Amino acid sequence: MKNFQTIGVTCAAAFIAVTALAQEKRPVTSGEAEAGTFSWGNSLTYVSNHFVKAAEDFPEDKYTYRPADDVRTFGEIILHVARYNELVAADELGREPEDVSAFAFHSKKEAVAKIKQSFKDLDEVRKKKPASPNVADSLIHTSEHYGNLVVYYRLNGLVPPASR
Repeated sequence: MKNFQTIGVTCAAAFIAVTALAQEKRPVTSGEAEAGTFSWGNSLTYVSNHFVKAAEDFPEDKYTYRPADDVRTFGEIILHVARYNELVAADELGREPEDVSAFAFHSKKEAVAKIKQSFKDLDEVRKKKPASPNVADSLIHTSEHYGNLVVYYRLNGLVPPASR
């Protein structure tokens, strides 16, 4: 039981730290820039650029690839993140969210357009409500799913954008 409490406290502390970093506007040190460590969870631009690059770069014929039957395809992950971002932005901006059917996978072109729009919407939230913890939550969520995309890249013999 004590291990579960320790894990819970550690996770909560990590979430608070990442949330604080996502709001922080400090300059990147030269060491961080060189090592690429000023990265996931810290900047909407950084996270969205890598995620969009992964969506644009992955071959269209592999968008329906899934490493196991019980997991999402590459395209479904892209649209899942787009939907999550859209829901956060709609809530924060007082808009009616799009119907979930708008996030069904049809083509790479549509998936890329949806993910790009979702990050534009989050950026609008960030500008209007800079203290919103929901933007930081979206960064964490996107970063977790970028990890999925990295595995899909590697299983297909490809190098993901953040590793180039």
